[in-house]
Amino acid sequence: MGTPCIQHLLILLVLGTSFLTSDLELRCQKGLSMTLKADPSNMFNWTTEEVETCDRETLCQETVLMIKAGTETAILATKGCILEGVEAITVVQHSPPPGLTVISYSNYCEDSFCNDKDSLSQFWDFNGTTASTVSATLHCPTCVALGTCFNAPSLPCPNGTTRCYQGKLEITGGGIESSVEVRGCTAMIGCRLMSGILAVGPMFVREVCPRQLLTQSRRTESGATCLPIPVWGLQLLLPLLLPSFIHFS
Repeated sequence: MGTPCIQHLLILLVLGTSFLTSDLELRCQKGLSMTLKADPSNMFNWTTEEVETCDRETLCQETVLMIKAGTETAILATKGCILEGVEAITVVQHSPPPGLTVISYSNYCEDSFCNDKDSLSQFWDFNGTTASTVSATLHCPTCVALGTCFNAPSLPCPNGTTRCYQGKLEITGGGIESSVEVRGCTAMIGCRLMSGILAVGPMFVREVCPRQLLTQSRRTESGATCLPIPVWGLQLLLPLLLPSFIHFS
């Protein structure tokens, strides 16, 4: 008579363990988006019906990188599980308006379905990035594209910008592998559209600019241009300079 009771007890223990394991499972929304939008606040929906079950000691994440040039905004967004990181919400304005604007948002959280943001307007005021007045003298080729800009019309620049920018952001990680070409008006100096930040959530960003842009941006306070000398150039100059150093020493 005691055996059936033991069997019932074992069944209850197994069921209880399975329920407990199910409760401890971390589930995250999973999604990926790479798109161009003229009005992201109303036209981009960040929700997803796909769900991912995470391994132990992981977090849910949602990350978006937005690059605005002229009237277009490139959006690269990812949601899912992530193995490394700490629970935090991070918003970075890499390049502020006027002109080219870059903003990133990332959320690392530890509760199931906590990566459920559905709108970009919660952390970016798109109306606030539009300049009301433009310069009468400065015009720049302006575009943003996933891949390559095939059309970059020369547009008048907003007041407060001082130069033209041209570069590419090479983005990998979080399921994304893409490049974004950007051209437009800016007040920043050099190849710093991302303000030197190389990682946005699970995405790694490499900024590449034409050599001409880097050379023109390196100026001293007196206005003289500092021309960069490549390593092979130093190797050619060293044999010529070394005898002089030895003679004077």
